[in-house]
Amino acid sequence: MNKIVQKKVTRNDPCPCNSGKKFKHCCAENGLAEQNTQADVNSLIALARHNAFQLGNFGAAEQAYRQVLAVNPNHIEALAGVGQGLCWRHRRAEGRQYLAKAGKLMLRNLDKTEVSILLELADQLQMWGEIDLALQLIRGAIKKSPANPAALFGVASCLHRLNHTELAISALQKLLKILPNDAGCQILMALLEIDTKQFSQAAQRLEQVINHEQDTRQLARACLELAKVYDKQKRHAEAFDLINKAGQLHSQLPEAVKVDAGFLFAKINTYKNGYDVNLLKRWTTADFADNLPAPVFLIGFLRSGTTLTEQVLSAHPNTITSDENYLLDEVITQLELITGIKTNIPDALRHLDINQAKQLRQFYWQRVSEEFTPAALKKCFINKVALNSIEAGFISVLFPDAKIIFALRDPRDVCLSCATQSFTVSVATINLLSWQGIARQYAAVMDLWLSLRDNISARHIELRYEDTVTDFENSFRRVFELLGLDWHPQVVRFHEKLTGKYVATPSFSAVAQPLYQSSLARWHGYEDCFKPILPVLQPFIEAFGYS
Repeated sequence: MNKIVQKKVTRNDPCPCNSGKKFKHCCAENGLAEQNTQADVNSLIALARHNAFQLGNFGAAEQAYRQVLAVNPNHIEALAGVGQGLCWRHRRAEGRQYLAKAGKLMLRNLDKTEVSILLELADQLQMWGEIDLALQLIRGAIKKSPANPAALFGVASCLHRLNHTELAISALQKLLKILPNDAGCQILMALLEIDTKQFSQAAQRLEQVINHEQDTRQLARACLELAKVYDKQKRHAEAFDLINKAGQLHSQLPEAVKVDAGFLFAKINTYKNGYDVNLLKRWTTADFADNLPAPVFLIGFLRSGTTLTEQVLSAHPNTITSDENYLLDEVITQLELITGIKTNIPDALRHLDINQAKQLRQFYWQRVSEEFTPAALKKCFINKVALNSIEAGFISVLFPDAKIIFALRDPRDVCLSCATQSFTVSVATINLLSWQGIARQYAAVMDLWLSLRDNISARHIELRYEDTVTDFENSFRRVFELLGLDWHPQVVRFHEKLTGKYVATPSFSAVAQPLYQSSLARWHGYEDCFKPILPVLQPFIEAFGYS
């Protein structure tokens, strides 16, 4: 990507060619050292690219890039490659440091850097949450190429994610003059119009995309966004038809076809059969006595208010909250390595001894410190991953001192909200592409919670979304009491902190607004649509007090 700067070798140093001679008596005489080092770096870069792009082996690519950095610590592609490798392996804090260094070096060399390379690194930075730096690189690309469509779209996209809506609209208007019929541009403009409550304009724009677009991915996204607009306009039957169409289209995409739709159900079944009272209460806090902090987990089904709750809690001066992360997954991987049992977590926990359990607890807090700084061990660290709810049993065994905030919401509103969201396809979301699949997954996850909640060691409360909206202070006073924190009035103004802040969930725009009640009981507009799945949901409607 950028010109290689060679590591300085003095005349009396050993020759880099490994001949055993001094540099002055070997390659220095014929000028080969610089050529050889350059060739080695080029070979390593080629190897790294092959591992990353052809094989998808980011670990191997990272190692090759690290060898390049040993020669040239400021090699931009190598820095970015190491950063990407770390991020893909869930070492995001360290990975973002490498990516940020690459971005800052690139900003210093804008004149010598191609627009395509600026945009490529900006995409990587945006993927891993470094939105501000990504925006700087994209603006640098625009200075070099003011009418570059990818750069203009990138600026609008970043500004949208940072909730700078008016600036995003202004940037996108320039692009639409160049690409008036581009589906991606039209969909993004419609999203911005939805944010500014221009529903008629958004509807017309998305209807045009649907009438003319052939690309399955863009067509599916347009259908889903138009369904949201029709919902705002009380055109519920039309909205529901579009929801189903979008789900069918998304399920046809290559990444969706590859996902095992039964994986999550099999895992939940293993958990339900594997966790009994003896295992759930195998150890007490006194058994560990390791002076580690008591972990806090914010969990619940998707679209149940976990993001809103996280943002409120993060406004307290004595908390640090996470966005979506893989901390528990990493601990489970360590458990599998220790026990050699990979397909049955309850069974693996039964084979664990107390010292190994202490080792896993220490590993968890080590990773918290690495990803969220050592300050996370001194404040109240809140780990927010919605579907860690299926790991309540694991939490109880390994962290009997834990505190759990379980987000609840009317099951019918949860299902409707899941149906209108564009999730990244995974084993946790593949079933959310169909109406029946959403209900089935909701039932499986919540049935597991009901089977565990009265027997887990961790202290827990269930926080109803409806209560947080209609009785904010009393609801969150309960939460802060569980956490052992005093009430702080600034949590009421949580949304004021979110303009210009990256939030890595589909609800990033909604949580940057003051509390509103329009999302309560939305399901009433779709009562007929719920008839096929109501028998599946009814036990939970009653169990959680929504009947």
